[in-house]
Amino acid sequence: MFIDIHCHANLYMNLEDILKEAEANNVKKVIAVSMSQKSLKRIIELSAKFDNLYPALGIHPEEVKMNDKIEEQLDSVKDYIRNNQNDIVGIGEIGLDHHFVKENDLYPIQEKIFKSMLELAQQLHLPVNLHTKGAEQEVFDILSSYDIPHVNIHWYSGPEKFLEIGIERGYFFSITPAIFYSPPVKKVVRKINIDHLLLESDGPVKYSGKVGTPAMVKDVLVEIAKMKKCDKKDLEMQIEKNTKKIFPKLF
Repeated sequence: MFIDIHCHANLYMNLEDILKEAEANNVKKVIAVSMSQKSLKRIIELSAKFDNLYPALGIHPEEVKMNDKIEEQLDSVKDYIRNNQNDIVGIGEIGLDHHFVKENDLYPIQEKIFKSMLELAQQLHLPVNLHTKGAEQEVFDILSSYDIPHVNIHWYSGPEKFLEIGIERGYFFSITPAIFYSPPVKKVVRKINIDHLLLESDGPVKYSGKVGTPAMVKDVLVEIAKMKKCDKKDLEMQIEKNTKKIFPKLF
């Protein structure tokens, strides 16, 4: 069995077909992460509709560019997450971004939202799915102040220094279809032991012009097995075990 632990399911126009394709490729479970205040409810609705879709709720760091009211809406967002805590498997996608968000004046708002989401994850004893692009130092510094059950770093492509820190702290790292062409992603795979690797599509992000889908995580695992020189079935079982450890509510 394969599991896609990070997908933006609400952004697909043909989600039913996407999930049927996933099922046909033995991708049995897909975590749908939210990004915005508006997407929280949609993720819950879709997860109620599709048996193989599981919700994780949070506010993406780029939301500060899209919604100038997000800081004011933070309390209502947290209330919504609390009210749905029994149905969600984690908090995500959350974090900081200094790569796509260039406006320095937005960074304090990002940090406020991030810390608020971490506090919530700590209170609810839920794992977090993190975005760190261009803000690795800040993310790792802030994380050290919180007691989070488990941390997954989504699509890591930053400095090796923080990769090493993540390894020391026992963080998980999820690998996308970018493994086929991205040196930073390949580096993560080489450095991380298989007992801390996870699979993700980050769909519908495109890879070499092709829309990412949950079905692709099967090919990602095959490529990891080649790089690690390990048996595909053994790796499949190990990654399923990893996923169960970080996201127990999936099972």
